[in-house]
Amino acid sequence: MTVPRRLTIVFSFFYIAVFIYLFLFLTVPDIQNVIIEARTNIASVTEGSNYIFALFLSFFICFIGNASIGFPVPYPFVLFSFSNSIYLRFSSFGLLIGEIMLNPSFWLELMGLVIAGGLGSVLGELLSFLVGVGAKKIAEKKSSPTFENVQGFGKYVLEHPKSIHFYIFLAAALPIPDDPLWIALGMSKMKIRFARCVFWGWLGKNITTFFYVSLPILIVLGLNATGIEIGDVSSVITESLMLLITISLMFFILSFNWDKYLEKRREKKSNNQSNFK
Repeated sequence: MTVPRRLTIVFSFFYIAVFIYLFLFLTVPDIQNVIIEARTNIASVTEGSNYIFALFLSFFICFIGNASIGFPVPYPFVLFSFSNSIYLRFSSFGLLIGEIMLNPSFWLELMGLVIAGGLGSVLGELLSFLVGVGAKKIAEKKSSPTFENVQGFGKYVLEHPKSIHFYIFLAAALPIPDDPLWIALGMSKMKIRFARCVFWGWLGKNITTFFYVSLPILIVLGLNATGIEIGDVSSVITESLMLLITISLMFFILSFNWDKYLEKRREKKSNNQSNFK
């Protein structure tokens, strides 16, 4: 797995920033008080008319995050912050975790973030499709190993055209980079039902965004299950650790050579079929 230098630098900055934040929080009382107070005030970020702005920002940051090909944008952290704001606002009413989870208004607000973020994500992927359209025109005039590699990936995915919408949904729902798939769609000569592709991509992206906005609830449930007393300090530490895990997953996903992995799986499948003949 060859990791681009730029990618390593960017993620190293993210790691260092989180560790510095956590170190200052644990060692400097004044900074700890400021962070806890800011965490309390974050509940107002999605209160009243601010919720509409949160929906718009969720759409925008997810659009940017998915439109940036090969460059990481930590949009999951924004979704997590907004959903955490909603959770803290409901908990400030004196509701326990069980009562919050049974509150329809809570889930309605969370689903608003999910739908807005999912729509922004799939529209951001359209840039990859347009890149593929442009790349196809270039590839028709000039030979390029990079374009041939993308076309190879496209052939692997698109060799079953009746299942293409399932592949789009699966790639959008799983934590894997689906830019190559949308680029391959743009480079493909087959007839693409564009609206249907966007619809299935949006459904898949909703699953991904639902996971990110559900993290605050998962954290609280995890702390309750382990018997850890939930407080401001433990919550900040846990949220920081979850952020580090999310960053690590993003780094692995973006740096892994998925094209080579899929090609090896295809060759292995072909060899197994040949052995049975």
